[in-house]
Amino acid sequence: MLKLSPELTISQVEDLHQQLRQELHVEHDICIDISEVSRADTASIQLLCALQKHLLSINHQIVWHGQSTAFRNAVDELGLVKFLALDSVN
Repeated sequence: MLKLSPELTISQVEDLHQQLRQELHVEHDICIDISEVSRADTASIQLLCALQKHLLSINHQIVWHGQSTAFRNAVDELGLVKFLALDSVN
């Protein structure tokens, strides 16, 4: 499971991208813990959307764990709750 940092901003996107690439070597759902996210910007959400798009193309998806009001609100403002399947958070 990949635990996201509290600050998901453009300055952390490169690090997040590297972490996500490491998860892609095995074709399976990717579990991501959002419980500590206190801030998320468009760049980080765009990267997670790209991940979701890739996973869906190989019949997998992101499996979310934890709750983050800040993350949920940022995704909701962009109209991406359904695409990222945030309604199914564990």
